[in-house]
Amino acid sequence: MRTAGLLLIAHGTRNPEGAEEMAVLVDHVARRLPVPVGHAWLEDFADPQGVEGARPLVDAGADALVTLPLLNFAAGHAKNDVPEQLAEVRAAFPDVALHHGRVLGVHPDLLGLAWERLDAVSPREGRADEVLVVAASGSSDPDANGELHKAARMVAEGSGHRWVETCVAGVTWPRTDEVLRRVHAAGAHRAVVFSWSLLAGLLEQRIWEAAESVASSTGLEVVTAGRFGPDEKVADAVVQRYHEALEGDVRANCDACVYRVPLPGREDRVGAPSAGGVRLPTR
Repeated sequence: MRTAGLLLIAHGTRNPEGAEEMAVLVDHVARRLPVPVGHAWLEDFADPQGVEGARPLVDAGADALVTLPLLNFAAGHAKNDVPEQLAEVRAAFPDVALHHGRVLGVHPDLLGLAWERLDAVSPREGRADEVLVVAASGSSDPDANGELHKAARMVAEGSGHRWVETCVAGVTWPRTDEVLRRVHAAGAHRAVVFSWSLLAGLLEQRIWEAAESVASSTGLEVVTAGRFGPDEKVADAVVQRYHEALEGDVRANCDACVYRVPLPGREDRVGAPSAGGVRLPTR
């Protein structure tokens, strides 16, 4: 049997904290898998790149590799830059089988972690009058931008918020300051901002700077709920994507459907048959 090492491929950051968090996440994942685990960066200002990230895994005995994009959504990095690095890895190690996984996306473990981050700063009993703002770095890819809106709606479904907005740090619209000023003009008094981002980066820092600026200039109370970071739940999601790449991805239409994730008010649907004449109450 082959030993399939795991190579995480992330976008790269000039923020030293982001590199430190990657090391922590790799350690979390390595404790869950009995195979070599490493990482690579896509940006040319960060090392190692793909081939040099894969080399230690091959040297450690991996005769196959699962390459996993440690990215939120499938945008330009996932669709263009990652395949370029995979071609270089394949050329450098022609005898090593490659199994490519998919981005983390709206994974149920990430949803659970987002709810935890909100619970830490936002009392549940006050959420009917609180605006939830889910932020991301931003992309020119409409598909990825659509996934951000899906993520925001899923977070709101489980958090109890009934007013949810999305914003981005750059590239596309709407920007963080624009959204927060708009909700303030609409009469909101409090907003909680969660960044749908994995590791520390400069784009995420723009989100927090914009939030602070709007709060100070408008009087809107803005609470920051942080981001995912190198959490154990992120490692769990990574391990699931690893096994999917090797064994196949058996699912219906989504990771977070009501037959898999216990969303509030629909907990009885988890594990229930979704076909065969069984009809559950509609809510």
